[in-house]
Amino acid sequence: MDTVENLQKELGNCINSINSAGLGSLDTQNIEKLEKLGAAAVDLGMNQGKKLIDNLSAVLQSFKEGGANEDSVSLRMTAMEFYLKNTQSGGSTEDL
Repeated sequence: MDTVENLQKELGNCINSINSAGLGSLDTQNIEKLEKLGAAAVDLGMNQGKKLIDNLSAVLQSFKEGGANEDSVSLRMTAMEFYLKNTQSGGSTEDL
Protein backbone atom coordinates (compact mmCIF):
# COMPACT_ATOMS: atom_id res chain seq x y z
CA MET A 1 0.00 0.00 0.00
CA ASP A 2 1.40 3.32 -0.95
CA THR A 3 -1.19 5.63 0.65
CA VAL A 4 -3.60 5.69 3.55
CA GLU A 5 -6.45 6.15 1.08
CA ASN A 6 -5.52 2.98 -0.81
CA LEU A 7 -5.31 1.03 2.44
CA GLN A 8 -8.71 2.36 3.50
CA LYS A 9 -10.21 1.34 0.16
CA GLU A 10 -8.74 -2.18 0.31
CA LEU A 11 -9.77 -2.59 3.93
CA GLY A 12 -13.30 -1.44 3.10
CA ASN A 13 -13.48 -3.93 0.23
CA CYS A 14 -12.27 -6.74 2.48
CA ILE A 15 -14.81 -5.89 5.22
CA ASN A 16 -17.60 -5.70 2.63
CA SER A 17 -16.56 -9.05 1.21
CA ILE A 18 -16.68 -10.67 4.65
CA ASN A 19 -20.05 -9.09 5.42
CA SER A 20 -21.62 -10.04 2.10
CA ALA A 21 -20.41 -13.65 2.21
CA GLY A 22 -21.47 -14.13 5.82
CA LEU A 23 -19.52 -15.86 8.55
CA GLY A 24 -20.72 -19.28 7.43
CA SER A 25 -18.78 -18.76 4.21
CA LEU A 26 -15.70 -17.21 5.78
CA ASP A 27 -12.85 -17.39 3.31
CA THR A 28 -9.23 -17.89 4.34
CA GLN A 29 -8.30 -15.49 1.55
CA ASN A 30 -10.02 -12.62 3.39
CA ILE A 31 -8.14 -13.42 6.59
CA GLU A 32 -4.85 -13.44 4.68
CA LYS A 33 -5.78 -10.13 3.03
CA LEU A 34 -6.41 -8.60 6.46
CA GLU A 35 -2.99 -9.76 7.63
CA LYS A 36 -1.35 -8.08 4.62
CA LEU A 37 -3.32 -4.90 5.27
CA GLY A 38 -2.16 -4.96 8.90
CA ALA A 39 1.46 -5.03 7.77
CA ALA A 40 0.78 -2.16 5.36
CA ALA A 41 -0.88 -0.16 8.15
CA VAL A 42 2.36 -0.16 10.14
CA ASP A 43 4.28 1.17 7.14
CA LEU A 44 1.76 4.03 6.90
CA GLY A 45 1.94 4.87 10.62
CA MET A 46 -1.53 3.52 11.33
CA ASN A 47 -0.63 1.72 14.55
CA GLN A 48 -4.16 1.74 15.98
CA GLY A 49 -5.46 0.45 12.66
CA LYS A 50 -2.90 -2.37 12.78
CA LYS A 51 -4.10 -3.40 16.22
CA LEU A 52 -7.72 -3.47 15.09
CA ILE A 53 -6.91 -5.35 11.89
CA ASP A 54 -4.81 -7.92 13.75
CA ASN A 55 -7.52 -8.35 16.37
CA LEU A 56 -10.16 -8.88 13.67
CA SER A 57 -8.07 -11.33 11.65
CA ALA A 58 -7.25 -13.34 14.80
CA VAL A 59 -10.89 -13.64 15.87
CA LEU A 60 -11.96 -14.53 12.32
CA GLN A 61 -9.36 -17.29 12.23
CA SER A 62 -10.51 -18.50 15.65
CA PHE A 63 -14.15 -18.44 14.50
CA LYS A 64 -13.25 -20.42 11.39
CA GLU A 65 -11.58 -23.03 13.63
CA GLY A 66 -14.55 -23.11 16.00
CA GLY A 67 -12.90 -21.24 18.86
CA ALA A 68 -14.72 -17.89 18.80
CA ASN A 69 -18.40 -17.05 18.71
CA GLU A 70 -20.33 -14.73 16.42
CA ASP A 71 -20.59 -12.03 19.10
CA SER A 72 -16.79 -11.77 19.26
CA VAL A 73 -16.58 -11.42 15.51
CA SER A 74 -19.42 -8.90 15.42
CA LEU A 75 -17.80 -6.72 18.07
CA ARG A 76 -14.51 -6.60 16.22
CA MET A 77 -16.17 -6.00 12.85
CA THR A 78 -18.07 -3.08 14.36
CA ALA A 79 -14.86 -1.62 15.81
CA MET A 80 -13.10 -2.00 12.46
CA GLU A 81 -15.98 -0.41 10.57
CA PHE A 82 -16.08 2.48 13.06
CA TYR A 83 -12.35 3.04 12.69
CA LEU A 84 -12.56 2.88 8.91
CA LYS A 85 -15.52 5.25 8.74
CA ASN A 86 -13.84 7.81 10.96
CA THR A 87 -10.50 7.70 9.19
CA GLN A 88 -12.18 8.05 5.79
CA SER A 89 -14.05 11.14 6.96
CA GLY A 90 -10.78 12.89 7.63
CA GLY A 91 -10.31 11.99 11.28
CA SER A 92 -6.88 11.20 12.58
CA THR A 93 -6.00 7.55 12.27
CA GLU A 94 -4.56 7.44 15.78
CA ASP A 95 -7.08 9.45 17.81
CA LEU A 96 -9.70 6.70 17.94
